[in-house]
Amino acid sequence: MYAKTYWIGCNPNNAAKLLEHYDSVLTPAIQSSEFHAGHQMIEAGTDKWLLVSTYHDKAAAEAAVSLVQELLKPMTEQFGMTIDVIAEGEVARTI
Repeated sequence: MYAKTYWIGCNPNNAAKLLEHYDSVLTPAIQSSEFHAGHQMIEAGTDKWLLVSTYHDKAAAEAAVSLVQELLKPMTEQFGMTIDVIAEGEVARTI
């Protein structure tokens, strides 16, 4: 398994709308993705989140890039969302 950890932020006035969009658009797309094995979003503030995406392997993570970019582009435009990859690599332990 392979994982990417992202740091997400947005204007605090847009946080609720961003999460609503995430739940209604991103969640179904990720659940039906052949590349993703899991996806966890951790609230780190009113307008900040850590996101851990797990993929079946590194090849799946690389293949998912265009899907992820397509899904995130409207969010950066509509909600002023910022997203940065802060770490990625092979999953060392799963419990």
